[in-house]
Amino acid sequence: MANNPKPTLTQKIWLYLRRTIRLRCPECGISPLYLPASRVESISDWFTMLPGCPRCGYPYDREPGYFIFALSMINFGLVAIFGVGTLLLLDSLFDLSTAQLIFFTLLPLWLLGILSARHTKAFFLALDHLLSPHVKGPH
Repeated sequence: MANNPKPTLTQKIWLYLRRTIRLRCPECGISPLYLPASRVESISDWFTMLPGCPRCGYPYDREPGYFIFALSMINFGLVAIFGVGTLLLLDSLFDLSTAQLIFFTLLPLWLLGILSARHTKAFFLALDHLLSPHVKGPH
């Protein structure tokens, strides 16, 4: 039986990033974090993470308000940086009025905020697991 070496920090970071992109459990990497898009029936379903991993038992949402930082700071920061970049790009490439600049900048931002919310929460969960693993037993 081969003795598997403990993964380095860099290997763990890349592993958790891959799992984040795929919206999978940070512990086992197999079970999804959310309902599949085909089963989403409301905006609440889109944003609500499953309670935990059915395969390994890793809890996704440990306490009320757990993802407030992820959504308020990380997602907001991502949208704000994209918005400023879009505004500067549009201003440098096109001769638009202020109202047009605002409109064409804000138009994609709401969509980016909605589409990136799931990945933002997954990233926060993976980051939390990397820095402070919440697992039962030795790993």
